[in-house]
Order: sequence, then structure tokens, then C-alpha cells
Amino acid sequence: MRPNSIVQFDRFYLGSLVLAVINSAFSMKDTLSDPRIASSGLGLGFLVGVQVFSFALILLLWFFISRNASNVAKWILTVLTVVGVLMTIPNLPTLAGRGLLSTAAVVAITGLQIIAVVFLFRPDAKAWFARKGGVAADDESILS
Repeated sequence: MRPNSIVQFDRFYLGSLVLAVINSAFSMKDTLSDPRIASSGLGLGFLVGVQVFSFALILLLWFFISRNASNVAKWILTVLTVVGVLMTIPNLPTLAGRGLLSTAAVVAITGLQIIAVVFLFRPDAKAWFARKGGVAADDESILS
């Protein structure tokens, strides 16, 4: 049985993914009109492909963390989250130029990801990772 911290991780992490998918769909037009993207010659198909690949990697990390109790995946996600935060903060003025809703979505996505990662370091999650996702010897919930 997975501990409460892992269940909460699932909710916040997958919530951030759903919000990211919605934000990507609504901001695709702005992304395509970005001069750097427009001048590169990359089309909608390429950008959608990159998004699908990115979301697949995110789901793969979630699977290895939430279902396989992978410490390696936990640390990869932690590092990626820290890098994401460090990249998001200086880009907030640029995001603000795309509108309040898009900026709010990025801040919310980042916040949900940070909260999700914090749940991975709570005592019950640490013990669960140490057991490789197994049931604790004193866990009476499996008897009922």
C-alpha cells in the first residue's frame, strides 16, 4: 500500500501535468508566432511532437516514482524541478507579455510541481522508497 505522501504526490504532479497540457494547447498560437520559432522553420507538427514527447517523459518519471518507488527517478525529477524553477523565474517578464492567464498557469504549474516534489521527501515517502515500495512489516492496513 502506498503512503499518503505518494498519493498526494500523484495528485499534485498529475494535476500539474493536466494544467500544462491545457496551457500548451491554449498557448500554441503564441508559441508559433514567437519570432525565434517562426524563423526556425519549425512547424506545428514538430512543436506538437515535442510536447507529446515531453509529456510522455513526464508520465514515465511519474510511473517510476509512484509505481516502482524509484529513487533514481525521484532525484531526476527533483533536479528537473529545480532547473525548471530557476529557468521560470527570470522568464516571468517574458511570460507576462503573453497575458495574465498564461503567466498564472505557468506559476500554478511550477507551484504544483514543487509541492509534489516536497511530498517525496516526507518521512512516510522516504520509508516507502527505502522499502522499494513494499509494505512495512508493521502495516496493519493490509490485514483489513
